[in-house]
Amino acid sequence: MREHILNHLASIENGYSVCGVIDRRQRIYPLGTDTKVLSTIFEIIARQSVADYARQSQLQLIDSDKQNYYPDFTLTAGQDDAEKIAIDVKTTYKNNPNDHFGFTLGSYTSFLRNGTKNIVFPFQQYKEHWIIGFVYRRIPVDAKAASRQYSTANLAQIPAPFSDVEVFVQEKWRIAGDRPGSGNTANIGSIRGTLADFQQGNSVFESEAEFLQYWRGYGTTAQTRSYRNVEEFRALQDAE
Repeated sequence: MREHILNHLASIENGYSVCGVIDRRQRIYPLGTDTKVLSTIFEIIARQSVADYARQSQLQLIDSDKQNYYPDFTLTAGQDDAEKIAIDVKTTYKNNPNDHFGFTLGSYTSFLRNGTKNIVFPFQQYKEHWIIGFVYRRIPVDAKAASRQYSTANLAQIPAPFSDVEVFVQEKWRIAGDRPGSGNTANIGSIRGTLADFQQGNSVFESEAEFLQYWRGYGTTAQTRSYRNVEEFRALQDAE
């Protein structure tokens, strides 16, 4: 699956030159630099590749129809399929080519602990969990240029808010870190590294089972944590 999706994403590389949203009167509105908008654009691009894989593999593609539900896409042979594939799209940016980066990988207090909370199908019905990750370089956009309307006749004038897009496809646990990823919220943090680290899956965990056990037992506050990192977690396991 990974190779198919990566090859398809490479074949639609011109999709990474998206620079605006068009209405039926052919008026084009620039994207701007809002990261939420750009994340949606990359999710739309990724969906084409996931849909192509689904057609080739004779699987159904089911989109999440609820906000903040996991995953973005479900691949399944049918509603009763107990080996569904979850695919989530993650997007981030870096300011310099050699910058390290990371992502948040979803809550550790929802479906990992309550198998039906904020998830499209029960967690136990998913056999595989994959991440499609996009990393781009953010380009500052002139506010005046970004507030104009454009037409198809002057596409070249539309300011592009990103460039140098890189992409990887990797199993979720293989890029997971052992610390929360966003301040006080209960989100799993990824590793921090280069694109190669994510491509190779240089996780701190030795297996998906260890990843799940770690985050299912991770305390929601500093006062309730019996371990703070994977080394302390393993020490507790060895002591039992």
